[in-house]
Amino acid sequence: MTSRDIIWITLESVRQDHTSLSQHDRDTTPTLQRLAERADGASFSNCFSHGIWTRTSSASILTGRAPADHSVLSFDSKLPKSVATVPEQLSDSGYRTACVSPIAQVSEATGLDRGFDDFHYLSRGTLLDEAGLLTVLRFLRNIRRHSAGLTTDTKKHCTGYLVTEIAKRHIRRTRQNSDPLFLYTHIGDSHHAYYPPKGWQDVFADDLKLPLDEALDVVMDMSDELINNIANGAQFTDNEWNAIEVLYDTCIRYVDHLAGEIVDTARTHLENPIIVITADHGELFGEQGCLAHMLVANTAVSNVPLVISGIDDLESSESLVQHTDALQLITEVCDLDIPIPAGTDIRSAERTATVTQRGGKRAQKKLQQIQEHNPTFDASQFHWDDLTSLRTTDYRYQCSDDREELFELPDETTNRSNHQPSMTDEFRQLAEEWLIEHRGSSEKEQAEFSEQMQQQLKDLGYL
Repeated sequence: MTSRDIIWITLESVRQDHTSLSQHDRDTTPTLQRLAERADGASFSNCFSHGIWTRTSSASILTGRAPADHSVLSFDSKLPKSVATVPEQLSDSGYRTACVSPIAQVSEATGLDRGFDDFHYLSRGTLLDEAGLLTVLRFLRNIRRHSAGLTTDTKKHCTGYLVTEIAKRHIRRTRQNSDPLFLYTHIGDSHHAYYPPKGWQDVFADDLKLPLDEALDVVMDMSDELINNIANGAQFTDNEWNAIEVLYDTCIRYVDHLAGEIVDTARTHLENPIIVITADHGELFGEQGCLAHMLVANTAVSNVPLVISGIDDLESSESLVQHTDALQLITEVCDLDIPIPAGTDIRSAERTATVTQRGGKRAQKKLQQIQEHNPTFDASQFHWDDLTSLRTTDYRYQCSDDREELFELPDETTNRSNHQPSMTDEFRQLAEEWLIEHRGSSEKEQAEFSEQMQQQLKDLGYL
């Protein structure tokens, strides 16, 4: 085994086309850009997540398996004990494993804490125990720069500073420990409501068409009334859309800054670490009348940034890749005997297609809630059962027990399955073969959330 420290940073809800790695007009991710431009760095513009929300996508990252295999698709699903996690196998290989998560989707409740020697779940009730008194006091002294200032509205507060400080602490501890480190850090402050810390709210303020206080009210209303807003077709004015996207970009700039602190600490204290920065999924801004990330598997919600550094013979690419491909690459570079069932080595093979899945049970509940707000809402445009989406460079095909559809990219609204039957047949066969290959066991486990976890999930719009 080639012992290499591994730092994996997942940014919440960041879509590729809102990063500095794309043609976006705001410089939202200078850290990702800097990392990609290193001699040992590379970026992958066509990385697609395995799932469309945090729990499913994170489960794939932490197991190396497709959603159909690990079965974490619905709100009440928990990773089955029979599914081994990558951290468990890294620990068996001599790694010191640590995770920092500010969201209950990655926690003991969902089984995604398994294999970590140190697991830090941050919530209102655990901050002091997990971060420590001195770190919390420093956070309070900087609460205007790194959070919403003195307000009791938990939806406005950020935890990224605390997440980052704990992550940096684990990196610095390597001086007292000869075992290689696997650190998984989830930074969640780019999740809606896109309410940036006070100290960062003016970063792109010149781009706002509304006064800052009005723009902040817009994003809070968008998030607080998420289901109702979708039920009414996401009808925002041009100025309101501008507020939503500018403040979203501001939040991305903030989490990119935090990721940069972790990267700089790793470069200082570790010898040639492998560093991965990506996002769990993207975000919707009116595509198919949707917001956030709950109903569809199109480009906006599945195309995410992926930057890897610390591997000399890796080059930036527009080839199709997924998170498990990064895991596969790491196991090859570090000579680790860890199976990554859904992975392909980025250096030696190209994917025929990427596969993104969306659970039907969760989608059904969301669609029912939307129809309660607006009985005339046309829910028939969405798949109600488990959805599997296959993407090549030119097409996206999706199927469920409901029906199948074929889109010729970049158009993802016109179903061409009847116009191109031979192409549809090819995708149908590919999907059937893939589902057979990645079919998991029938074992199911139930996620159970504490009262504090439920409150956190409510703040984020999951409940």
